[in-house]
Amino acid sequence: MSTVLWWFARPWSFIWGPLVWQAVAVAAVLFFGGLWLGIVAEKKEVTWATAWGRWILRKLEQWLEERPGGLVYLTLMITLINAATILIVIMAAWAPPLSVILIMFTGFNTGVMAWRAGGKRIWLVLLMPHSWIELPIIIASSAVALQASAATLGLDWFDILSDVVWARAFFLRATVPLLLGAAMLEAIFMVYPGGRE
Repeated sequence: MSTVLWWFARPWSFIWGPLVWQAVAVAAVLFFGGLWLGIVAEKKEVTWATAWGRWILRKLEQWLEERPGGLVYLTLMITLINAATILIVIMAAWAPPLSVILIMFTGFNTGVMAWRAGGKRIWLVLLMPHSWIELPIIIASSAVALQASAATLGLDWFDILSDVVWARAFFLRATVPLLLGAAMLEAIFMVYPGGRE
């Protein structure tokens, strides 16, 4: 319990301060590379590769049809899916190659879902208000995982007493609240008229 309180008691400079641009750049390249591959796979209808992204999108649509107007539940479901994905990426920092693969896989599934939702107007999907919150926090959280992976490998990307504590603090204090806000916006666009086709 005292460890959890310690995560929350740390100043905000502790949360954002150790994030380095090299890790952010690598995370962005991996994520957007995966996103591009997901779009290509969806356009070419490579069903075995796009199955997970399609399944998530189908579940969200099914949830919305069964519970019209369920804004709170939809928000929580979207937040849970996104937060679980990022948590798995951060936890994979102990196995550095796995965290790299998972960052690309996250981008891949984002590309699949964005193409299915927008088709040739995919750029509109990626410019939706929730994307302005979701994409940067996914990349920042992925960079946190890469930095923790670098520390696991003994690389000196940043100097901090406990990489694991910082990664958990970042997830709890930055990732989850921002993903919750993005999910609220996304749910509003899905639930209210004009938000869905």
